[in-house]
Amino acid sequence: MKTFTSWARGALAVLVAASAATGLSAQTTTNEIDTDQAVRLESKAHGYLATPGGWDRAASLLRRAAEFRSPADPAAVEDLLLSARLSFYEGDERRAVRDFESAGELALDRGDVIVAANAFTDAAWVAGNQGRGNQAQKLLSKAQLLATSPLIQEDERNHLRTRWGGVAGIQ
Repeated sequence: MKTFTSWARGALAVLVAASAATGLSAQTTTNEIDTDQAVRLESKAHGYLATPGGWDRAASLLRRAAEFRSPADPAAVEDLLLSARLSFYEGDERRAVRDFESAGELALDRGDVIVAANAFTDAAWVAGNQGRGNQAQKLLSKAQLLATSPLIQEDERNHLRTRWGGVAGIQ
C-alpha cells in the first residue's frame, strides 16, 4: 500500500469533519427513523418506474424514503443515488446534483469513502455538463481528496481517476 503524506491525511480529516458539521445528509427534513415507512415509500417509488412520466414522482418518493432511514443505513444512500439518476434522466439536473451531493455526504458520514467519492464525481459530472464549472470543480475536489484515503485500493482509485477525465467545465 502506498504511504500518504501527513498533509493528505490531515486534509482528509478536515473534509470528514467539515461534512459532519455541514449537516448536508438526507436527514434534514425529518428526524424520525421509520424503516417501515421508508420501505413503503420505496415500494411506491418502484411502482412509478414503469409509469410513463413517473420517474419524477419516483425520485421524490425515494428522497422521502431516505429521510426516514437511519444515517447509518446504507439504503438511505442508495435511495438518494437512484433519486439522483432518475432526476437526471428526467432533465432535472440541478436536483440530480443536489441528490448526488447529499448521497456523497451521507456516505461520507458513514465512512464509506468509495461510495462518497463516486457520488461526488457523479455530481461534478452533471454540474460540469450544465456549465457550472465552479460547482463541478468543488465537487471534483472532494472526490479527489477522498481518493487519497488509505481505505481506497489502487484499482478503485484508478477507476475514479478515469471517471474524472469526463467531467466537463473544469479548468
